[in-house]
Amino acid sequence: MMPKIERIKKRHLLKKKEQRRILSQIESELGVLANLDLKEKIESGILDDGTQILIIGDKILFFETEGRFFPTLHALLNNYVKIPSVTVDMGAVKYVVNGADIMRPGVTRIDDNVQKDRIVAVIDERHSKPLAVGISLFDANEMQSLSKGKVILTKHHINDDLWNFTRH
Repeated sequence: MMPKIERIKKRHLLKKKEQRRILSQIESELGVLANLDLKEKIESGILDDGTQILIIGDKILFFETEGRFFPTLHALLNNYVKIPSVTVDMGAVKYVVNGADIMRPGVTRIDDNVQKDRIVAVIDERHSKPLAVGISLFDANEMQSLSKGKVILTKHHINDDLWNFTRH
């Protein structure tokens, strides 16, 4: 279990060249363009647990783990980036918001753009709001053909320390 995040260490403003390099890396990783204005001040920081983050204003929009940048739920909710998604039924929501990986029986809809080993959003079917961000274990077609098993590894979810730290 990750330690509770209490502060951002080593927070600094990124130079324009560094912003472009990191945004290019993020867009390449996600396979979509980020809706970020390079005129905005983008900061880099390190959390207590060593996670590198990108901040605009007072919101953490991206975090790095396992060498990859992931969008936070705040980035998705504020339309800074739109990534392929998987929709889960309301019975799965309580498990997703507690960090569970996504199992095929709870999935009700799969975007055609979902690709194996790519970053995806997990949204609920009632409100169409993002609940989690993870890595797909299958392409959309493969996932569609499954009836059971784990299909997404969750990396960030509502109620985790990153979500709770950014809410304040």
